[in-house]
Amino acid sequence: MGVKVYKCPDEVPAPEPDFMNYDHTKEQAAEEAHQKALKAHYEAMGYTGKHTGKIYSEGVADGAAQYMIFEAPRGSKLREKFFLIHLPYGDAYQSRTVQYMNKTGIIKLVESAERFAAILGKGDK
Repeated sequence: MGVKVYKCPDEVPAPEPDFMNYDHTKEQAAEEAHQKALKAHYEAMGYTGKHTGKIYSEGVADGAAQYMIFEAPRGSKLREKFFLIHLPYGDAYQSRTVQYMNKTGIIKLVESAERFAAILGKGDK
């Protein structure tokens, strides 16, 4: 059984892009603000594990499917120990395979992407 994937909660809705007056910088800022709010929302519920808030991204068509990781700390009594929230940014692409992947595989891919970004000098993104 793979990782559970959920939509953004109603308490923290994803930003709606304004395609009629599209401004990439403004949209990117709205997405970053949403990610911070989403992470804070789940941290307040106890999802403070090491990988909480990290982004799993997978290329799809001319963009990417993006998901935020939420992980309960060791020994937590939370029902869900590890899950993803789909980030419906841009074209809101979804992965065809993420629901079949396991926690270990997703974490390895995220950590690999972080190491690659560090090599390129782009920090932890």
